[in-house]
Amino acid sequence: MRGASAALLSAALALAACQRADEAPVPTVSSDAEAGAQPAQADDGASDGRITDAVWSLVAIRRPGSSAEPVAGDLSYSVVFGDDAHYAGHAHCNNFTGEYEHPAPGVLHIRAGAATLAACPQPSIADEYVRALASVTHYEVTDDELRLSYNTSGELEFHRIEIEIVPEVHAGFELAPARTFVYDCDGDVSFTARTGPGEVALWAPEALGGTYQVLSLARSGSGARYVEGDTVFWNKGNLATIEIAGQRFVDCRSNPSKAPWADAKRRGATFRALGNEPAWWVEIFADRIVFGMYPGTPRMELEYAEPIIEGMRTTYRASGDGYEGTVVIDRRGCVDSMSGEGFEAAATFSVGNLTLRGCGRFL
Repeated sequence: MRGASAALLSAALALAACQRADEAPVPTVSSDAEAGAQPAQADDGASDGRITDAVWSLVAIRRPGSSAEPVAGDLSYSVVFGDDAHYAGHAHCNNFTGEYEHPAPGVLHIRAGAATLAACPQPSIADEYVRALASVTHYEVTDDELRLSYNTSGELEFHRIEIEIVPEVHAGFELAPARTFVYDCDGDVSFTARTGPGEVALWAPEALGGTYQVLSLARSGSGARYVEGDTVFWNKGNLATIEIAGQRFVDCRSNPSKAPWADAKRRGATFRALGNEPAWWVEIFADRIVFGMYPGTPRMELEYAEPIIEGMRTTYRASGDGYEGTVVIDRRGCVDSMSGEGFEAAATFSVGNLTLRGCGRFL
């Protein structure tokens, strides 16, 4: 079984490497990437200028299959690429940082990193902008214009802003990465929390109104304490105390097994499945499926039109970058082959000659 798993893993890696649609909070940079990452600059006819040492302001976004839509170029959506293979930028009311790789002329891979967590006032494309950056594959610079290609046919268009890049632009590189946690409390109550630099986002369960709040770091004698109005989140190690809506929950314990599911729901996924030997997962969004394997492999993103519903079975047929993938969801009980955990649905994911089976649930 170990040899078969290695063969499947090798095949999946070869397929997944063709598409970098990364939404993970902090993907791991391999030692080879760290040693060989170079700042993107002019190498061939596809790009006649550097992207470093400039502030790039987003002026238009062309979503896959759509025409370009203008964006106010006022630095609300911007990015700066440093010579040290790091980047930083603004996404409406939030800031973000991360790392990038320039493995070949005109090729650019942007890795998601730390980000603040404020809920920006509408209309906002903050989440879409950060997600598009994390799936960039190529770049082109012409005079003062930068074009970043993402997914299969999307494009971000930037204009160079002539302002001095001060050291504060790079200060965010030292921010701790954002992470999602789920805390289980007595009374079958669970909270989702996402930590960020100096703040934490807190989602209350539906039984308590399902509210979403961003709490700021406050002074504390021990642990980390965050406050917003009458809401308090105070965690020490794997335990947390939460005060919300006039109620107090103590000794709430972090449950790592629930965190990936809560994070997928936070990002808009409606279904998530996983399997073993090799370990894999797939998430379904409104117009795409995202597939990945553990540990730390690139993700593959494929777009679909309409699912096919036949009784208790739903089939998603998706494609992208010359590949076709299929996810089949059967609404019947399923038991994970390693953990023994029960799920509400069985799931099968197929791409190329690779077929993987596992269990999943609706989010």
